[in-house]
Amino acid sequence: MTKLNTRTGLAALLSLGAALAGTTALAQDVTLRIASVNPPTALSVQIAEQVAERVTERTEGRIAFQVFPSAQLGTTTDSLEQASQGQPVITFTSASFMSQFGVPELAAVEGPFVIENAEEGERLASSDLMTGYYDQLAEESGIRVLALNWFDGARHMIGKEPYVEPTDLEGVRMRVPPVETWLKTFEPLGVVATTVEAAETYSALAQGVVEAAEAPITGLSASKWYEAAQEITLTGHFNLFLGWVTSEEVMQSLSEEDYAILVEEFRRGGRELTEQSIELETSIREEFEAAGVTFHDANIAAYRDATASFWDAWPEGFYDELRAAAGE
Repeated sequence: MTKLNTRTGLAALLSLGAALAGTTALAQDVTLRIASVNPPTALSVQIAEQVAERVTERTEGRIAFQVFPSAQLGTTTDSLEQASQGQPVITFTSASFMSQFGVPELAAVEGPFVIENAEEGERLASSDLMTGYYDQLAEESGIRVLALNWFDGARHMIGKEPYVEPTDLEGVRMRVPPVETWLKTFEPLGVVATTVEAAETYSALAQGVVEAAEAPITGLSASKWYEAAQEITLTGHFNLFLGWVTSEEVMQSLSEEDYAILVEEFRRGGRELTEQSIELETSIREEFEAAGVTFHDANIAAYRDATASFWDAWPEGFYDELRAAAGE
């Protein structure tokens, strides 16, 4: 059976999978290792397991899976290197993390205020623009994106004080990961960017090493940072394009039908995680408020203006191109 080349668009791929339904598949049997640094209790791992079961059923066992949570196969970088070398590994990552593999534009999609909600994120993740980046990534690094639509919620500010206006952050010691997207967004706000590992942020907030941090509501619940800092400002400055990637070489060994099933089910899993994350946010907010946490609405327009310099390093009109793809 003819194999897909790296220029095949994902939209065409999904249509192809539907057209091939009922045909005899000639896929090479493969066992894929699902690798994640997240624990088995993480929603992303649990839904990935459900996706794996559906793929195995739909491919009649031609694609099987083994799940390795809690960094059992090493760091995310380790897993990505394995996939790049042609090993049958699927790993959980984000668009900005993948940008270092030859497609810098993937960092920009996680820039400040690119999308306003999960619906826009879903459209951008499956757009022709992003599909082109996925194909480029496969050519440059041998890594194929299955889905980057596993949205776990917009990221917000948490600290000792509310930060309704961007000027409220000036001089604030803020936990900022040493990632270019974060640094170029927060430095213009006048924060004192402080590198602290995620696992150490709770104690850093409690001890005053940092005064503020940022994360999605679901992440704040899991990390319990709200116990150390009880003012949350709803900025929604970032939405991370999370999801799963694997080896392009392995994908090319599959039949067209099985290839399409794998992509389709991981995208479906992303929509399921997004929906569940949105539902969780409502109940989590109620729990937070009962625990003494106060929520504040941010001046979003002012934050947009204050972070606009992020886009100076990109070609003129690039932000508008991303926004157009998100709004199609």
